[in-house]
Amino acid sequence: MTGIAHAASKRWEAWRAMARKEAVRQFPVLVPNPLFVAGITMYWGEGDSKIKNPLRLSNTDPRMIRLYVHFLRSVLGVQKQRIRLALILYPDLDDVECKKFWSETAGLSALCFVKTQYIRGYHPTKRLKYGVCVVVVSSPQLKEKVSVWIDLLSKKTRMVGNRPRV
Repeated sequence: MTGIAHAASKRWEAWRAMARKEAVRQFPVLVPNPLFVAGITMYWGEGDSKIKNPLRLSNTDPRMIRLYVHFLRSVLGVQKQRIRLALILYPDLDDVECKKFWSETAGLSALCFVKTQYIRGYHPTKRLKYGVCVVVVSSPQLKEKVSVWIDLLSKKTRMVGNRPRV
């Protein structure tokens, strides 16, 4: 590793450590909010777990997409223009119609979409009417915090008998 690469690596790690510290400090304030717990839990179950990727949650349920975008905006303060939507569609679905549906569902502009991906469906009757919606926020700092919050939430929730207790 060159001197420049080593220095950049040290800066990056210091920056990540600062984001983790901030997440730990913010957690006790945020965790009483049911929308925070719901958003973190949604990401934990449906989000991309690779640390170097952006925050990316994929789902076919409009209610989940709507709630997740609400969490991003209301609890985490992500501005509308920082949120991108991507679609994964079958070739026979209309891209414009699906974008209109997901745009209205998420409460975001139709300009927020990135390139649609097309997949081949193998089951003739189990089809998704509007495809899969992917909500994307490119923020390494936020990704680091969400990772810490998931860990803290999992530690805060412990099993008592057969029932989880928060």
